[in-house]
Amino acid sequence: MKQSDVAKLLNLSPSAISNYEQGIREMDAEAICKLCNFFNCTADYVLGISNLRAPEISNEEQELIAAWRKAPKEIRAIIDTALAPYREDAIESSTA
Repeated sequence: MKQSDVAKLLNLSPSAISNYEQGIREMDAEAICKLCNFFNCTADYVLGISNLRAPEISNEEQELIAAWRKAPKEIRAIIDTALAPYREDAIESSTA
């Protein structure tokens, strides 16, 4: 995508986009949100904080995470133990 295309998307000048790319100027929240919506990605991805473009988490998964966070430490430990065999790191090490 060209700087001019991004500039049109954000309603900015191409030189402003160039300044963002060179670190001369920082994007405001509105511009970051527009980029996220356009590219269907997270702000963390746009800002270079994460390499996960758009983690796919369903509503059910979000509810489970919220419930886990609210649960007492003892309950979280039971859940963690039950799910341990299914964690990606456990699966990866067992297939290596």
